[in-house]
Amino acid sequence: MHLRIALALLAALLAGAAMAAQPTLEITVHARELVPGEPVRVVLRSGEPLRSVSGRFLERDVAMAPIAGQDQPLVWSGWGMIGLDQKPGEASLELQAVASNGEHRAATRAVTVAPKEFPVENLTVSSKYVEPPQEVQDRLARERARLKKIYARRAPHPLTGPFVRPVPGEPTSIFGTRRLFNDQPRSPHPGLDLRAATGTTVEASGDGLVVLAEDLYYSGNLVILDHGGGLFTLYAHLSRIDVAEGDQVRAGEQLGLSGSTGRVTGPHLHWGAKIGNDPFDPTALLDPGLYGE
Repeated sequence: MHLRIALALLAALLAGAAMAAQPTLEITVHARELVPGEPVRVVLRSGEPLRSVSGRFLERDVAMAPIAGQDQPLVWSGWGMIGLDQKPGEASLELQAVASNGEHRAATRAVTVAPKEFPVENLTVSSKYVEPPQEVQDRLARERARLKKIYARRAPHPLTGPFVRPVPGEPTSIFGTRRLFNDQPRSPHPGLDLRAATGTTVEASGDGLVVLAEDLYYSGNLVILDHGGGLFTLYAHLSRIDVAEGDQVRAGEQLGLSGSTGRVTGPHLHWGAKIGNDPFDPTALLDPGLYGE
């Protein structure tokens, strides 16, 4: 009896020691602001090499990948997202990892989302962009399906930020604005409109792969860059496109010229950014603090 008790105590002590000896997982969150419409860069440090890492934040998957240049995958990063419709309050970032020996690890981090108010604007455009005629409905359906497939991509993401502005012009309409077109409510503004006369050079805001370069009904001549890890930037209403799908471009490389194609009230550049299919304020990409480790 005493031997069984002693063995049970010894087993408990050994199990406790093993748990205490498990390498730690440390989560760091980088964000300009923890408010709706902002990206969150998640960094996970491990005391042992990890085979894989996955995450969930605010009911969205966080695609994690090892940071480039490591001999062993000890530091991983990925992009999280605070959606425009997110209510303020406490949230939990949850990461699941598999160590190189096959054992499972888990880590969580509490995050507090603050409220944010967005302005309202009413724009006047051609009625065909408010109530599209029946003959373009098939086109719109094809474009939506194409974009959905693009935004589902999850390429590996070597981080090269911070990003750069695509044109020097000042904003004329900010991200998240609650918009009405011809007095009819529509989705919030999913990007940033920058002042740019027709023919202004539009540059890539970061290194990326051209995954779309063509004319769409609402966006006009549009270029989309895939920066890896579910991060995309968009350049809309161009008068000319100078790249093709499949091109690999560097930050600052010319993508085309600004214009007024698609649903617009005048020439400008619409600069957008998305994590998956969720838009966020692209100016967040200009913040060096987003890229820390």
